[in-house]
Amino acid sequence: MTTATEMNLRGRKVPGLLLLLAIASLLLFPLLGKQGLTDPDESAYVESVREMMDRGDWLVPRLYGQPILDKPILVYWVIGASFQLFGKSELSARLPTAMAALGLLFAVWRLGKLTHKRDGAGFLSALVLLSSLEFVLMGRAAVTDMFLTLFCTLGILCYAETLWAGGSRLLPLVGAACIGLAVLTKGPLGLLIPGMVLGACFVASLGRHRIGTIRPLASAAVFAAVTFPWYVAIAVLSPDLVKEFIVGGNLGRFLSAEHRPQPPLYYAVVLLIGFLPWSAFLPGALSRVLAAGYRGDRRHGRLLLPALWLLVLLVFFTLAASKLPSYILPALPAAAVLAAEPLTTWLEPAPPGGRLRGTGAMILLVILAGGMVLFAVERQSFGSIPASFKAALLPVCFAGLLGTLFALSSLILQRPRLAFLLLLGGNVILIFSLLLFGFPILEPWKSSRQAAEAVRPMIQPADRVLLYRDNRAGFAYYLGRVPEQPRRETELVAAALDPTRFFCLMERDRFEKLRARRPDLPLYLLTRSGQSVVVTNRSPTE
Repeated sequence: MTTATEMNLRGRKVPGLLLLLAIASLLLFPLLGKQGLTDPDESAYVESVREMMDRGDWLVPRLYGQPILDKPILVYWVIGASFQLFGKSELSARLPTAMAALGLLFAVWRLGKLTHKRDGAGFLSALVLLSSLEFVLMGRAAVTDMFLTLFCTLGILCYAETLWAGGSRLLPLVGAACIGLAVLTKGPLGLLIPGMVLGACFVASLGRHRIGTIRPLASAAVFAAVTFPWYVAIAVLSPDLVKEFIVGGNLGRFLSAEHRPQPPLYYAVVLLIGFLPWSAFLPGALSRVLAAGYRGDRRHGRLLLPALWLLVLLVFFTLAASKLPSYILPALPAAAVLAAEPLTTWLEPAPPGGRLRGTGAMILLVILAGGMVLFAVERQSFGSIPASFKAALLPVCFAGLLGTLFALSSLILQRPRLAFLLLLGGNVILIFSLLLFGFPILEPWKSSRQAAEAVRPMIQPADRVLLYRDNRAGFAYYLGRVPEQPRRETELVAAALDPTRFFCLMERDRFEKLRARRPDLPLYLLTRSGQSVVVTNRSPTE
């Protein structure tokens, strides 16, 4: 028989679900197909899918006609299926990622409820994740990181629920399937992330959990059934591709920097900025959970999972040589559950006269917001980013400072619910404003769509398309052509002197230097777009 308390909880869940869906629909889906595909990440995946569709080969990803195993196959299949259903467009390329982000919110809701043992904390965890800038940006990008995060989170959640709450014996097998999908998304990293997190929790629990509960043999069989077929097919087709993928694409990235080297505290800064304002609550929550675990306090026992999850991934990605902001995304579900720990006390009746948990975090937020305003005012330029973006960023920084000041004042006046609403609502508005007014300004610098659209009416079937020492795959995608890639200046010179007309995308600085060194070379500027130019070897007046 359903009790009145259970009915009351169910009644609260429905408005919470509607609020979560409303905010998600505001941040994840509007204008999803308006901006061009960003280079080089989104465009590389989508151009590979276009070439796979043209060839009718759905086994081996290809870019510029050459097989690549930079990432496994799953993301190509997902984008390809979306193209088949909805047609080729930016919207259909990004829609699967947005749906994966939506699924991740519900996984974090369940994870928060399980670790805090309260449904309200689960809802709060999902809200915290949804209102963080990095989650929103990665939830709107046609790349692998959101799929990896979703599958790793689901895998960890299934095993955690099995250990803590019992439930169906199928849960460990579902978790193994999810981890298998993570491996099909981003290779061994999809197994390493949940393996490190769950392994750390087993060690920290001092063997209180029985390994047999998670059905390791059956789980291994399901994992193999999901993962092995594609890898075996690739190994049979071309063993060199598998070696290149494992040794060069995964181990190589960990041991040597594929991108510009970054300082050791790189991910601490990325987490601090990308997870604002909730990142300010992480140090206090971490210290309380770890201290309680050290004392053997069982009240915070389950929160040890997200604490170790966050710390293990921070250490792991810090040790990796290759660093990008998106790599830390799989740690954000744990960060959201941890940040909810002090925030749940804000939604409960405030203790009379006592200092509310999280006051120090609010003071830190005010300092950070003030620093961002000072940075935006004093900074004369943002490198190649246009000054118009600074004009859009300044009011956002000022609004953030005012919002944190109001929230701190509300907390001091013992109005924690108002403080939380100010933080949540203010951050949602700020992120939406950036999506609507700020980031569109950067499109010419981040996408080659405008450059391709400017020259597309001029291109004839016999013309050549070139990318000179550039990897902006969007130029190839929007022109629907597989480009040539001259890497040396002598190759470009030979192409320029060839009677066949070409259209070549290159960096503007490289073009200016080349024109200064070789004024006699027949290179004619057709259009500028951000840092790039498109040139041809035939006069446009011919």
